[in-house]
Amino acid sequence: MGLDVVSSASSVSASEALTQTTEVIFEMLAAVNNVLIKKDSFKELAAFLERIIPVLRELKKKNFDHSESLNNAIEILNREIRAANQLMLECSKRNKVYLLMNCRMIVKNLEDTTREISRALSLLPLASLDLSSGIVEEIEKLCDTMRRAEFKAATAEEEILEKIESGIQERNVDRSYANNLVVLIAEAVGISTERLAIRKEFEEFKNEIESARLRKDQAEAIQMDQIIALLERSDAASSSKDKEIKYFTKRKSLGSHLLEPLQSFYCPITRDVMVDPVETSSGQTFERNAIEKWFADGNKLCPLTMTSLDTSILRPNKTLRQSIEEWKDRNTMIMIASMKEKLKSEEEEEVLKNLGEVQSLCEQRDLHREWVILENYIPILIQLLGAKSRDIRKAVLIILCILSKDSDDAKVCFYLTKNYTCFSGQKKLLYSK
Repeated sequence: MGLDVVSSASSVSASEALTQTTEVIFEMLAAVNNVLIKKDSFKELAAFLERIIPVLRELKKKNFDHSESLNNAIEILNREIRAANQLMLECSKRNKVYLLMNCRMIVKNLEDTTREISRALSLLPLASLDLSSGIVEEIEKLCDTMRRAEFKAATAEEEILEKIESGIQERNVDRSYANNLVVLIAEAVGISTERLAIRKEFEEFKNEIESARLRKDQAEAIQMDQIIALLERSDAASSSKDKEIKYFTKRKSLGSHLLEPLQSFYCPITRDVMVDPVETSSGQTFERNAIEKWFADGNKLCPLTMTSLDTSILRPNKTLRQSIEEWKDRNTMIMIASMKEKLKSEEEEEVLKNLGEVQSLCEQRDLHREWVILENYIPILIQLLGAKSRDIRKAVLIILCILSKDSDDAKVCFYLTKNYTCFSGQKKLLYSK
C-alpha cells in the first residue's frame, strides 16, 4: 500500500520528543473524526493515546539523561505515535475506494503500532522513576490492554475484498457481479449509489493508481489495475463511451481470423478444450472433472506418464486457464464482428444460422451482449423485424428481448423506443403463439 507512513526514528532530545509526542496526540484527538475509513479503530487508538498524556507529563518531570531504557522507550513512543498520526492523515484525505482496498493493511498498521506503543510503555523503568502508584497502575493497565487489542476489517469489508479477489481470479465474472460489487463498495464507503457519484469516486481511484506509478510502486499499480478492470465491467463505474473506446481498441488489435486452440489447451483425457485445468502431483494438467472421474474409477496412476499420483493434490493451473479464456474472448470478439454482415444475406437459412449463433452468444455471458450492442447490431435486428420470414422475425425478437432485459444502454433504449410500436407488436405475436 502506498500510504506514506512515517516510521523513522526521531533525532530530537528525549525532553523535546515528549513534548512533540504530546502535541501529536492532541492533533490526533482533534482530527480523528475526519478519518474516512475504520473510524472506530482510529477512535480506539486515540482513546489509548489520550490515557498516555498524563504519563508523558509525569515523565517530563523526571531526569532521564542517564537512563538508556527510558530514552529508548520515549524514542519508540515518539516514532510510533507520529506514524499513527501520519496514517490517520492519509486515511483522512485519500480516495475512499482506495482506502477500502487497503483496509487490511490499515488495520494491520494500527495493530502493529498499538503493540509497539505497549512495548514502549513496558520498557519504562517504573521502579526507578518514583512515579505515583496511580500512574504506575495506569501504565500497567495500558500495556496489557494495548498488547491485547485487535483491529480487524469489518465483515462487509472482508466480503468485498474476497469478492474482488474471486472476480480477479475467475476473470469471466459477468456484469451483474460487477454491478453488485460496486453497490457494496459504495455502501461500505458511504457514497451515493447514483452513477455520477460512483463514477466520480472511481475516477479519483484511478488517479491514486497513477500516483502509485509515480512512486514506482509497480506491485500496487498492477493490483489496482486488476481491480479497476473488474469494476469497469459494471454499468456505473465507466461510461458507455469509455467501454466503446476500450472495446474497439482491443478488437482492432486482434485481426480478423479465428485462432485454433493451442495443443496445451486440450485435456489429454477428453480431448476437449479445458474449462477448469488442474495440475496433478506429476506436473501434468487435465480438466478437473475428467481427472476427478479418473481417480473415482480407482485409477491412481497418471494417464500420461503412468507414474503414481497423490490423488489429494489437484492445483488449479491459473496461467493456462487465463490463456484459454483470453483465446476464447479473442475468437468470440472476432465472431461477433464478422457475423453482422452475414445477417444482411438474402439467404434465409444463412440469416437464421447466424441469428442462432448470435442468440447463443448473448445467452452465454452479458459481456457478449455488451459486445453485440457495441458492434451496432440493434438497427440491423430492428430492420429484420420487417422480414417476410416469421422464423427470422421470431429469432430477432428473442435476441432483442435478451438484449433489452438487463440493459439500460443508451443505444438499446434509443432504438427500441424509436421502434416501440413495431417491437411491442411483434413481441405480442411471439408470446401469443
